[in-house]
Amino acid sequence: MTSLRFSRFALRSIALAIGAAATFSCSEPTAPTPREATQPSALLGLPITIGIGGVRIVDTTVATLRWATPLPNDVTTSATIGPEGGTITIPETGFRLDVPAYAVTSPTTITVTAVAGPTVAYEFQPAGTTFAKRLTVRQDLSLTTILPALLGTKFTGAYFSSRDDILPDGSALVHELEPTSVDLFSLNVRFTVSHFSGYLVAVD
Repeated sequence: MTSLRFSRFALRSIALAIGAAATFSCSEPTAPTPREATQPSALLGLPITIGIGGVRIVDTTVATLRWATPLPNDVTTSATIGPEGGTITIPETGFRLDVPAYAVTSPTTITVTAVAGPTVAYEFQPAGTTFAKRLTVRQDLSLTTILPALLGTKFTGAYFSSRDDILPDGSALVHELEPTSVDLFSLNVRFTVSHFSGYLVAVD
């Protein structure tokens, strides 16, 4: 983990050298791209069936973001979030979920589970919950294998319906795509979601 943190520092230095605006993604560096203006990565070869703003409803297989060290066990955390909003984190995996104010109308217990194994994937409960405002998912990239190829990689948030959709070869069957924003300085990828239950990051 120390070597990963060193790589994180080195990569920040490179990013500073190539410009203070060195972020890349489907959006501006300080906020998610307006959803109506976003397209998922063309290299994913997606058989798009329905388009809703920046979200794409699909049924396709993608390559997934992978942990530098596979998770030996599930890591789960829960918090009760009220109408005022709140944040849920899993420090061990560099995960953060921001729930904005008025996304829920009454106190709601949200449970997030980092799925054991090599794929960066999370399950969210209560399954099937929809929100009045979109929630923001953030993932620290310094804990993954993507650092050496970070500058040439495109990312897409992806919805999966069950763990059976995550395949041993590093791919996954996904059913919905979300545009992402990637920040080289903080080394995180973020995307927004409007419902639960499973999300991962597709890479290209």
